[in-house]
Amino acid sequence: MSSNSEFYIFRESRKRLPAGELVAALRHELRSLAWRTEPDGLSSLLLRAGELECGLCDASIPAVTCEQASRLTDLFAAAALVCDASRDSYDGGSLVGTALPILEEISCARILGVSSPEGFAYYALHPLDYADLITRLNITAASALVVGIRSIGTTLSAVVATRLRELDVAAMRITVRPTGHPYDRVCEFDAAQLREIAVNVAANAEFIICDEGPGRSGSSLLSVAEAMETAGVPHSRIRILCSHQPDVGSLCARDATRRWSSYRSAHAGMTQRLPADAARRLGTDGWRRSHLLRQNDWPAIWPKFERLTYASAHAGILLTFEGHGHYGAAVRGRNQALSDAGFSLPYLGHEGGFGKHVAVRETVARQKDLTPQLLVHMAEYCGWRAQQFAVRDVGESDMETMVRVNFEREFHVALDGLTLPVERPTVCDARMMPQAWLQTEDGRWLKLDAALYGDDHFFPGPCDIAWDLAGIIVEWELNRSARELLLARYRQASGEDASNRMQAYELAYATFRMAWSRMAAASVSDAAEEFRLMRDYRRYGDFLLRTESFRGGRRMQVEVPTPSAGNAVVS
Repeated sequence: MSSNSEFYIFRESRKRLPAGELVAALRHELRSLAWRTEPDGLSSLLLRAGELECGLCDASIPAVTCEQASRLTDLFAAAALVCDASRDSYDGGSLVGTALPILEEISCARILGVSSPEGFAYYALHPLDYADLITRLNITAASALVVGIRSIGTTLSAVVATRLRELDVAAMRITVRPTGHPYDRVCEFDAAQLREIAVNVAANAEFIICDEGPGRSGSSLLSVAEAMETAGVPHSRIRILCSHQPDVGSLCARDATRRWSSYRSAHAGMTQRLPADAARRLGTDGWRRSHLLRQNDWPAIWPKFERLTYASAHAGILLTFEGHGHYGAAVRGRNQALSDAGFSLPYLGHEGGFGKHVAVRETVARQKDLTPQLLVHMAEYCGWRAQQFAVRDVGESDMETMVRVNFEREFHVALDGLTLPVERPTVCDARMMPQAWLQTEDGRWLKLDAALYGDDHFFPGPCDIAWDLAGIIVEWELNRSARELLLARYRQASGEDASNRMQAYELAYATFRMAWSRMAAASVSDAAEEFRLMRDYRRYGDFLLRTESFRGGRRMQVEVPTPSAGNAVVS
């Protein structure tokens, strides 16, 4: 197998929406405000305004329209911070009266590109976490220019600039979109931004860059810092704000260690803005330690991409991050439907971006627990899911490209003619491993985290339900008879036969999970976790070595090299 750890596992989740649709959604939410609104409502408005501003700026809409959108984001940031400081509700009527006229001035008939900011959607970054960070930094400059990196930096820059003004620092803000290869981004300021930078240089201002991350490379943040220096900003006045402290040595950008270490940086850290009953964090080892006493039985995880989860004080409720504002709305809807149908832990609603489930006494499944009854239950679950979480279409998908790229990168063999037909487009579960199934004391099987991962920034995104069926086959290592039972009972539950597309999806699923495991193993610092991830990497690779592939639309056996001694993995 390959010694390369760079694979194609993150999908492009950017959507194209009419600007009028974004304006209408913000207007509806604004008009729906109660006279006295709560912090969650203000945060939701802030996120929608930041999304609209970002989309308009990315589309190079005339500056006057972008400025109106920027005023709205700033207005909602100020309201959210005032409400946060008072620990009380906010005068929603006054806010509507101020914001609505500004919103009505925004007129745009363009189609805008919109993506879900990962921190707000998946990783429990609260927009006001950066206000807390600014307070801790004790900025002493009289003025500051805040530069947000779009997408998420649009909202974060508004929060940072607003908090600075509260601290009597004269703050202005702009936003930028670095371009180029993800590991070698380039930032270019426009003429107006260069003039703003020059004014602030002359005023001895502080220059603050806002983004989440850094991601695998750190190149977006570095590109903005270096563009500032090119524009005449003294190196000593540049400060980078990010969501977490990076392992600088693992950043993939060119000469990343030297470049990153040369700048002042500060990170927000794990959010402290939690629901009132979030008493005890269940860390990456918490659930594994409590359910699987032997570490040899622990499943592999990629810690940085696990959803933040807490237990209540009396261990009666589990709180798992679903997404702030409208970014979590679809997850909340799926959680409620799963609970109502009896497929998941009972759902109690949400608070502060976290969904609440009743914790029951249960055990985590292992591969040896597979029975015909459980297999039938999983088949019926897939049939139910294909109906309840169906989507009209999956849009443009790079699924086939993802599979070909990762297969060829791993085995150095061309994968021609692969097709992944989408006959039942669905928001899949995408987590069908044994450890994602729980058995209650009365013998019922429940699905864990069934609403979270089917539409995030990893592949597959919405796709054919065959992805989940393939997940069961691969993860549980089904033999021929078990596989036939699964597909037969799925056919009974759904009314459609998925067998004609299963071999292609089994190959696709195993290829993605192999690539995911290898990239995760290369990024973790814990030796035991790396061992578990490499164990999975080899298991998926071994599955692929036995799998028939597709070339030119014909089924054929692909000869792939066996793992060589030079590319041995941990055993």
